[in-house]
Amino acid sequence: MTRKKKRPGFATNCVHAGEEGVFAPHPASTPVYQTSTFFFDDLDSAADVVEGKREGFLYTRVGNPTVKAFEDKMAVLEEGESAVAFSSGMAAVSAVFLESVRPGDEIISSSRIYGGTRNFYQHMLDKLGCSVRYFEPGEPMKGLASLVTRKTKLIFFETPSNPELSIVGMAEVAEAAKKWGIFSVVDNTFATPYLQRPLGSGIDCVLHSATKYIGGHGDAIGGVVIGSKSFIGRLRDRTLLNLGGCLSPFNAWLFLRGLKTLPVRMDRHCGTAAKIADFLSGHSQVGTVLFPGLESHPGHATAAAQMKDFGGMVSFRLRSREACRRFIKRLRLCRIGVSLGDAATLVLHPVLLFHRGLSDGACRKIGADPLLIRLSTGLEDADDIVEDLKAALK
Repeated sequence: MTRKKKRPGFATNCVHAGEEGVFAPHPASTPVYQTSTFFFDDLDSAADVVEGKREGFLYTRVGNPTVKAFEDKMAVLEEGESAVAFSSGMAAVSAVFLESVRPGDEIISSSRIYGGTRNFYQHMLDKLGCSVRYFEPGEPMKGLASLVTRKTKLIFFETPSNPELSIVGMAEVAEAAKKWGIFSVVDNTFATPYLQRPLGSGIDCVLHSATKYIGGHGDAIGGVVIGSKSFIGRLRDRTLLNLGGCLSPFNAWLFLRGLKTLPVRMDRHCGTAAKIADFLSGHSQVGTVLFPGLESHPGHATAAAQMKDFGGMVSFRLRSREACRRFIKRLRLCRIGVSLGDAATLVLHPVLLFHRGLSDGACRKIGADPLLIRLSTGLEDADDIVEDLKAALK
């Protein structure tokens, strides 16, 4: 009797997937193929690679062994057919949109998204004549029906979102998108494939800023897109090839290294975030605490149903912009930083950094909350982070 082979667990795949049997003589750490060009013994061999008759590498802008190992690992972790890496998260975002829409097409997007993506809508998609219609994360999906037209080609969202940590039901969006024949895309940066896997909920495409939790150490910038072989093939052969936003082999190696500890790191991030959210919720100086793990969060039930845990991000509001300024100035352990998912705890007040000249009302009109502080939990002792917050709030 043949014994059925058991599928490896997530942590096992983080360590081994994509790297087994690819490199001889089986190094413990995947080599960095720091080369732009690959040599061939004869012209026919090179032509076979160009024409896809055999596997191989020609030029690192379109393919590299170290980058491929990272792509293959991400495809396994997200349970997708294929993946392609890019030089940054925004390079991944822009590639997906530029491959998916044509001039005059329409897009449906969550209103709660990363500012860089919103800027891409305004400064790039506008040039193509593509319009964007927004929905609120808490809206019932039936409310999306009013936004769909025959020109709608794509629906995009983040869950949890940056920086408000809004939650969108992935299965609900996927069902609606399939009903209307719309391509669905989710940015899974905040959750990572350890906490949720959108493709399993029926979403067509998932992307990441690998700079964040995938890398985990604040030392590399990159992005990755996972989906069907046909879509990823088009991204690689057309968008990546012609725009040239390729991931460097060394950064791919750093992401491979980071992924080996992703489950361990995310467990710690999540546990620390829960402690911080509990502390902030009971503090008299703090207004609203936005953390999906709190029952008071409007998306708590949805997050509990589709996520393994609630993530390492906590956002909260103080009573005034000046109170936010004083609080951040008094922090000692937590550092001011625009990124997230790092080993160090990072704090950001988006308005004080990016919209200092705008009034509170003007900020709200562009979707920026003047009282919101975003905190990315690090790997320090949770009690030390709480003590730093407590001292700064006095």
